[in-house]
Amino acid sequence: MALFAGLAAAAATAAVAVDVTGGRPEQQRIAAGRAVAAGAGGQGQAGACFRCHGFDGAAQAAAAVPMLAGQSAEYMHDQLRHYASGERQNAIMSPIASALTEQQRADAAAYYAAQRVPPPHVERPGGDPALIQRGGVLSAVGAAENGVQACQNCHGPAGIGMAPNYPRLAGQPADYIALQLTLWKRGERPGHAPYNWMVNIARRLSDEDIRAVALYFASVQTEEASRRVGVLP
Repeated sequence: MALFAGLAAAAATAAVAVDVTGGRPEQQRIAAGRAVAAGAGGQGQAGACFRCHGFDGAAQAAAAVPMLAGQSAEYMHDQLRHYASGERQNAIMSPIASALTEQQRADAAAYYAAQRVPPPHVERPGGDPALIQRGGVLSAVGAAENGVQACQNCHGPAGIGMAPNYPRLAGQPADYIALQLTLWKRGERPGHAPYNWMVNIARRLSDEDIRAVALYFASVQTEEASRRVGVLP
């Protein structure tokens, strides 16, 4: 009996130690992240994540709001840091991120990363089929004549993402992807390691190329693509 009591005490002590260092169990982080999404962080109800991203992390294609569900937690945490520091500017996200603690930013990222990826938000027939095909070519092999490497070199086959650093593009709204590439092309979105080369790549893409890759990635069936390359069972 004393042995069991000792083990229980040791386990409790270890749990406290883990919590103090910030390396809490994943389920605790997810639960805390949901509370942040509901507005329980320093951002308050007006800046609650769910108001734009919902609790499921689905995209809002019409508003160019990205899908967060199933995205790399590390990547989302990095972006929240950049918003908080002012390195990445956005009139909505910057004040929200800066109002959160570092732990709250990490918890919110863990919560949305744990959500199930919803279906894509662009109809497959939408857009010029030839343009979508051009986007698929750029994703798979790039454009050597313009010095553009294949998107999949960093973002994985069909843009399914390569955690922890490279985000999933598959299933993101076309307008959101096009907007981010345009901001990089104009120098209005800075590059952060290991994404510094996105500025250079975007500047080598024509406006038509940007629309092509945006439409292509928006049309990718995310779960289907993940299963095809063995990421999902």
